Amino acid sequence: MRKRARQVQQCLCGFTVAVTIVIVTNSYLIFDMEESTRSSAFRAYNSTVVPKKESLICSTCHYHHGPKRLVTDVDCLRIIEGDEKYIQSAKNIMDGKKFAFKSDAEMGDVAENCETFLKKYDYGNFKVTKEELSFPIAYSILTYKEAMQTEQLLRSIYRPHNVYCIHIDKKAHPSLHRAIKNIGNCLQNVFIASKLEEVIYAGFSRLQADLNCMSDLLNFRNVSWKYLINIPHQQYPLKTNAELVKILKLYNGANDIEGITTPGRMYRSRYLSSFKLENNKIVNTGRKKEPPPHGIKVVKGSAYGVFSRDFINFALHDKMAKDVLKWCEDVKSPDEYFWATLNFNKVVNAPGGYYDVPDKKPWLAVYAAWGGVNPCHGKFIRGVCVFGIGDLTELVSKRELFVNKLYYNYQPYALQCLEEWHVNKTFSNLPFETHYYKTLPFIIKMS
Repeated sequence: MRKRARQVQQCLCGFTVAVTIVIVTNSYLIFDMEESTRSSAFRAYNSTVVPKKESLICSTCHYHHGPKRLVTDVDCLRIIEGDEKYIQSAKNIMDGKKFAFKSDAEMGDVAENCETFLKKYDYGNFKVTKEELSFPIAYSILTYKEAMQTEQLLRSIYRPHNVYCIHIDKKAHPSLHRAIKNIGNCLQNVFIASKLEEVIYAGFSRLQADLNCMSDLLNFRNVSWKYLINIPHQQYPLKTNAELVKILKLYNGANDIEGITTPGRMYRSRYLSSFKLENNKIVNTGRKKEPPPHGIKVVKGSAYGVFSRDFINFALHDKMAKDVLKWCEDVKSPDEYFWATLNFNKVVNAPGGYYDVPDKKPWLAVYAAWGGVNPCHGKFIRGVCVFGIGDLTELVSKRELFVNKLYYNYQPYALQCLEEWHVNKTFSNLPFETHYYKTLPFIIKMS
């Protein structure tokens, strides 16, 4: 018993030291829980303000020796290990259970009181290494519904020394706006984009939403972030923050952007004709579109990626990048062409770019399963798999950084068990194997 007591005491001491390091080295993290609103997304709090203990440390949180159970109805370990009989049993339990999910209005009510919100969702229970502290990451998060799942994603990637911009679709329900704004008011390094767009599927507004957050993040002077990752609210991390830092340090300034030039996958009709917004839909005008400026070749990719800070600064301010952005205004799904075209054209010479064959470059920003290509034990929505519990054993072995996509209310144990696995991995002391990432062809070798 004495030995066990000493172990617990050592764990709690270690956690206190980690929190102390964060507080001392990051004055912007200090905030007063009595103050419920902020006048600006970029407001700097005086470091002499003393926060309540609960704002940074959860008095009921403890490090666990061995797996921590977040899901009690089923055994997530057996699901993740691929026990097919047990997975079927878990599906039967899901089918017979009525899950209670918080509405956007209820999430807004919880976050109205920051002390309650931070304690309820355990924002004081994080593990931060010195390596993580020296390598902050910025996130651009796009959401248009489901405050509960948006918060769940935020919590999974949250660290007090990182910075997070959330873009809420301007036409989203007011209850979502209220919930996310209340959450942002409770976390000093989380803010709402200064300009919100009415996001139209396949329209320029989808790209503009990310650009708005990216601009705000560049202007967030309190955090000298190294990389930016843009994600929608239905993604979830497959790597811990510590693992992300190790991977991004190996990237050494290189971007991880998808590149496609294979004719059958380019969807050339999207940029050979001019498109416009009409009645909230993107329609073909029938007019032929001019090729990109400066002799630039079009490359297709994903809307999501991992971008170096220098690349983001270049994309927002360089004259050639602005010309490409202007050309993208009447392209259908321009977010799938802008980043890739900048990254893979030598004439553009964007920081962290890649100039070999784009299709040969591994893309690790996010894993998705496509109909007719990848297995899926969930269901396909518009050709993309919404993962179920039968997919977890494969997902946890992926080398990608994030997975797209999961629905909190479809086979709920899928997201819940993935969260349990991610939390336990975060607090484990197992070494992370970096050999694969060291051999990637697009990383910038250390000089």
